[in-house]
Amino acid sequence: MKFAQVTVSRLFVLLGLFVLSSCSSNVPDVLAPDRVLHNGTIVTVDEDFSIAEAVAIKDGLIVAVGSNSEVLALAGSSTERMDLEGKTVLPGFNDSHLHLAWPVGEAPNPAIRELGEAGSIGEIVDIVRREVEAASPGELVWIPFGPGMTIQIKEKRWPNKNDLDPVSPDNPVIVTFAADGVYVTNSLGLAQANINRRTPQPYKSGLMGEFEIDGRGNPTGVMKGRSAAHLLREPLGVWSTDILEENIARSLEADVIPYGITSFSDPAMASNNQPIQHAFQRVANRKEGLPARVNLMIRIPVRALSTEACLELIRGLLFEPPFKNDFFRVGTFKLSMDKFYPGAKHYIVPEEKGTKVLIEGHKAGWQLYVHITTPETFDYVSAALEEAYRLYPREDARHVFTHIPYPTQENIDTMKRLGIIADLQVNRIYHLPDDAEERESVDPSRPHLGSRPVATYRDAGIPVILSSDQAPVGPLFTIWEAVNRVRKSKKVYQPKERLTLEEAIRAVTITSAWTFFEDDVKGSIEAGKFADLVVLGKNLLTVDPMEIKDIPVLMTITGGKLVYVNPNQDPDQKVEYYRYPARTSYLD
Repeated sequence: MKFAQVTVSRLFVLLGLFVLSSCSSNVPDVLAPDRVLHNGTIVTVDEDFSIAEAVAIKDGLIVAVGSNSEVLALAGSSTERMDLEGKTVLPGFNDSHLHLAWPVGEAPNPAIRELGEAGSIGEIVDIVRREVEAASPGELVWIPFGPGMTIQIKEKRWPNKNDLDPVSPDNPVIVTFAADGVYVTNSLGLAQANINRRTPQPYKSGLMGEFEIDGRGNPTGVMKGRSAAHLLREPLGVWSTDILEENIARSLEADVIPYGITSFSDPAMASNNQPIQHAFQRVANRKEGLPARVNLMIRIPVRALSTEACLELIRGLLFEPPFKNDFFRVGTFKLSMDKFYPGAKHYIVPEEKGTKVLIEGHKAGWQLYVHITTPETFDYVSAALEEAYRLYPREDARHVFTHIPYPTQENIDTMKRLGIIADLQVNRIYHLPDDAEERESVDPSRPHLGSRPVATYRDAGIPVILSSDQAPVGPLFTIWEAVNRVRKSKKVYQPKERLTLEEAIRAVTITSAWTFFEDDVKGSIEAGKFADLVVLGKNLLTVDPMEIKDIPVLMTITGGKLVYVNPNQDPDQKVEYYRYPARTSYLD
């Protein structure tokens, strides 16, 4: 670590360590570590990927890493000594793309599971009726995660306001389908959102979305695509600060710290960033604080808002990036440049618009995190960033491309030249069909490299990080897929794209921390860094690679504080990765 990067408080800790290392006994309690973890396998993930036996923690920081004798010699009478009994410790995991506030944090509700399994309009309406009966008059009834395709519904269509109105006369209703690509509302919802026959269709302005109309030109309540959903969501307050605050607090306890995640990046999800920002601030200001460190991205909603509105959002922000403290960072823009939604081919943000917004974000000094899922988008975004660097040269911007299938050699060369990082979600391989290879198109000019071709990027010298996105949440599951690339059926998919175990571990720890300019304070177990650690039930380095996802997290430590202790310390316990099976198909 460069001393120029160490804050004054951390420098005092390191100076204290020097004093401690000079003493052979009678360590004053004021200088002694608060806690020592010893007799373990400490996988430091430092530059040499070295293994230690013990680690000492003081004031939330790591102050020593080494052998049992070296580290225990630093303990004082007040030091808590934690015997790991051979257990394995890694740096706390850093999930670089996790939609925590929504949908991962959505409150558990049996109606959601039922909706995902509904096979007819009648079943869907009955679920809505029961939810309306349980709500107060006037309260928004919102049920997400319905069937993904109309073919799953007996009537081969989405429900509409005529289906919902009889069971919801006094409540606005929103039911979502097709991986959040279709929003269906009733007449009251349309009225409260002021959507009527005079409302302009979003697609006519080059935005992503349209709403269905009947023979008289009146909206039916079926809203497709992000911009159409935006017309409905914002007026009805789907994602209020209060709801998001509870989602975040709930999901931190249920979906983050039990999986050893001590840092994560939330790419937000709505056109209006303020509610999610306020919600995270509220959770951070609670007495117990945040049990994990948050990198909150600001979404620039290029699919839902006009070019000028997006540019004004960038220019109107009140602070220079990054804004951060030890637990909260804002310095990254999320831009989704394309999206599939039912009833249309992939929507792609128009090239002129997308290029202008990307260049403006780069010019303003922000890190760009760009969602790319089509060849056309990959090409023009690559060209746009080439132009951004030409117009406004920057050193070490660390822009990120996420998802990115179908790379050409030219795309790869651009990423390498500009220092762009690849963030991929290999956990999606688990749910690929067994005939996925046969379904993939063959284009000699643009070979299909398969889902999440991580080794292709690695071999090109492009930094690779791995993330959950929405489901399944769990870095151990991600590591398991990265090294095995197996489907649920156990059939291997594109084995040539496997990572080594060390590469996969680095991708969810130190490389992810480096991506967001925080490798000086986290991502590895080294003196001077945050004491963010995860204790595992089995040795990740020695188990059969096919068993990695089944390793339980026994403890999660953030800033030296035990934020999670598994009530079941059995190393052979079953690990659960899915709260809602329907989420396995979602991607954004």
